[in-house]
Amino acid sequence: MSTPSAILVSPHLDDAAFSAASRAMTPGTQVVTVYAGDPPPHIGLTDYDRFTRAESSTARHAERLAEDEAGMALLGCDVVRLDELDQQYRGGPPDHDRLVERLRGYCDGVGEIWAPAALGSAVDHASVRDAAIVAATQDADVYLYADIPRAVTFGWPTWVTGRPEPQYVDVEWWLERELEACGLDPSRLTRHAVALTDAQRDRKQRAVACYRTQLPALCLSTDGPNRWDAFLDFEVAWRYRR
Repeated sequence: MSTPSAILVSPHLDDAAFSAASRAMTPGTQVVTVYAGDPPPHIGLTDYDRFTRAESSTARHAERLAEDEAGMALLGCDVVRLDELDQQYRGGPPDHDRLVERLRGYCDGVGEIWAPAALGSAVDHASVRDAAIVAATQDADVYLYADIPRAVTFGWPTWVTGRPEPQYVDVEWWLERELEACGLDPSRLTRHAVALTDAQRDRKQRAVACYRTQLPALCLSTDGPNRWDAFLDFEVAWRYRR
């Protein structure tokens, strides 16, 4: 198999499709989903899976794998799923050194590495981001993508959309504070915004619809048209200067 032009590292079984579908659609991209391991039998039913009306975590995980197969197929990218355990199944902190070693095998010789910015400071997202930065070869370009749904809490700032922000919400200021709160220095980041074409938007919408067990819990639906349109119309990343 030829070396991918880009590795898109996804913490969970939906992050790549939700937050960086435009990169996933680009030919030569390989998605590496880290926390895709089967929950241990003793787990039973976690709080989050119960919240999404699962009958068991084992059954829900199998359903999510099938959703991801369908979503990734629509985006047309190669996918590798690692067997690391999601935080809700793990019961402890992630092993940073092991993650670095596992990702290094995929990142070696690849010119672009995409990883989550970890907006909202989610443990799994931050662990994947930090491991991917270390695993990337020194001459690789590293991009940190804006985690959806956190990134579209108030929509996108003007520098993304070209449209005025809400009168009483400073979205640009909020987003910069989010970057700082999750441990990033904005001065080391270069903005990268993508406006999806009509064809890309349609393809992303069909792909994300596959993740039916996750969308309602993440407040992503056509019931909130402003948030839904922000979700589908634009994607944001920052080039990271190491």
